[in-house]
Formats: sequence, C-alpha cells, structure tokens
Amino acid sequence: MRRLLRWPVRIAVTLLALAIVYVAASVAWVSRHESAVAAATAPAQGRFTDVGGVQVFSQDFGPANGVPILLVHGTAAWSGTWFELVPVLENAGWRVIAVDLPPFGYSDKRAGIDFSRPAQARRLLAVLDAWKVDRAFVVGHSFGGGPALEFALSDPGRVRELVLVDAALGLQAPPPDPASATCRIFGTPALRDIVMASTAGNPLWSTKLLKGFVARKEAVTPERMVQYRRPAALRGANAALGAWANHFACQRESGLSTQPDAIRKLDVPTSLIWGAEDSITPLEQARHLQTLLPNAKLHVVDGVGHIPHIEDPATFARTLLDVLATPPVPDLPPSR
Repeated sequence: MRRLLRWPVRIAVTLLALAIVYVAASVAWVSRHESAVAAATAPAQGRFTDVGGVQVFSQDFGPANGVPILLVHGTAAWSGTWFELVPVLENAGWRVIAVDLPPFGYSDKRAGIDFSRPAQARRLLAVLDAWKVDRAFVVGHSFGGGPALEFALSDPGRVRELVLVDAALGLQAPPPDPASATCRIFGTPALRDIVMASTAGNPLWSTKLLKGFVARKEAVTPERMVQYRRPAALRGANAALGAWANHFACQRESGLSTQPDAIRKLDVPTSLIWGAEDSITPLEQARHLQTLLPNAKLHVVDGVGHIPHIEDPATFARTLLDVLATPPVPDLPPSR
C-alpha cells in the first residue's frame, strides 16, 4: 500500500516543482525583456500628449486635410494593431488618428494611474486637441468602446458619429466582487505581477489567449503576434497590465457610459458593428444596446468573433466605410 501511495505523491511533488520553475522562469523572462523606453522606440509618426501628468501616445495617418476618424483599440491591442484597416481608410481619403489608451501600447506604464472611463475619455479629448481636430468620427472596439461612448456622452460636440465594434460595456454584467479570491490576488501587486508574468505576459500564452477572442483562429498569425507584443518590451508593461486588469475585473466602473438613462439621451449618431460569432461580448449585448439606442443601426459581420478587423479585414473595412458613408438617422418629432 505504501508503494502504491508513493507514486501519486511523487507525481504531485514533481508537478509542483515544475509549476514553481515555470512561474520563476516567466517572472525572470518578463523582468529581463522589459527594457525598452517608450520615447525611444515608439513609431516615428506618433506623438506623446501629456494629459494631467499621464503620457498618452497616438499616431496620425493619411491626408492632413482628410475627415478625421479616431480609432480606439480593445484589450491588449494598441494603435499599431489595426493592421489592414488603416491603409484602407487612408486610401479612402480619411485622416486616421489611432490612440493607445493606458496602459496599452506606448502610453504610460505606471500602475497607479486612473483607468476609469471618464479619465480615458478625457485622454481621447486631449489627443484630438493635440492633433488640432475639432470634431471626429470615433470608432471604439471592445474595451475601447467604453471610453469612446463615455467621450461621446461627455463631449458630444466633438464627436461627429460614434461606431461601437463588439463593445465591452458590461451593462448587463453583475457588479464585481472585490472579496473574491481572484480579486484578492489582483488587489495585491506582488501576486498579480506573478500571475500576469505567467499568463498574459508570457509569449508562450499570448497566441492562445488571443485565439480565445476570435472565431477564425487562423487570423492570429505569427506576424500579427509580433506586432501585438511590441509594447510588451517596455519597462513596467507587466505591472501596468496587471493594475489595469484589477481595475477592469474587480472595480465598479464609473461614468455616464454605465448609466442606461444617460445612454438613452445620447445626442450623437451611433452605429454598431458586431461579429456574429462573438463569444466575448455576444450579439445579444448588441441587441440590448439597441434597446437603449433605438436609432443605432446594427451591422452584423458573419463568420467572425470578437475582433472582426483581423478575422475578416476586407469585410470589416467595407462595412465600416458603408457605415461612415450613410447619413445619420434624424431625430423624429414626437407623435401627436
């Protein structure tokens, strides 16, 4: 009997040892590779804007006299991961401004900054001011949909039209539980840094994690992963990502974009573009948003999941250009 018990114990000890080695190696890898400085390595056509002491990076593409469109990325993405979309918009004559919302891309990597939607919306406003843009079309994808909607609600005069793409607004989600085991871990900087280094910060996991967001797995190519991970080499990237994850998953979001009554009063033409196979923010969430914004037309992209602009770039670009070319639906007078 003792001999029979030895094998499970040995296996358990071996697995524990391997786990410890893996975690230690992940933390060491992240520590060693986070050496780049944003100011020295950011794309040359971009600029940094100081917004209340927070450095926000953005890029400007296309003709200077083109109609401006502001692209607001989703989770783990940045201004360089719109891939084929930016050239299509440029060729169509648009002036494209793509922003990195902290802590993503080349923007501020400090863990203690404000990640709330109102703070991010103020950064969008400051970016437009820095590029001397009075009004812009605004496209917000996934997590970026919250700040984009917040911006449209707080500064409607600066937004010509709002396009929400598979927006992660959490309007029907239960409130976060800060007392949960996960949130206790993420609320402890030392522990969450280890968790992030062993998962999202580890290149062995990056591809698998991104594939979990898409329906067309072949869209997650090695070339795209290289581009997604470029800012991961910046100093403080892992700790900043962990701090943002703690805010996103464990803190109650604030702002007008969390209030259904405020959303109903949105005075900006709005369109929705959604992947039919989205399992992160399912199509039902788009339909619920339509109940708050009955004038917002929903455009469904078949066969794609949460990131339609990399899963089917041509169809997404065509859909977006069609949306931008369609005159907004006018407000109807009240019936008598």
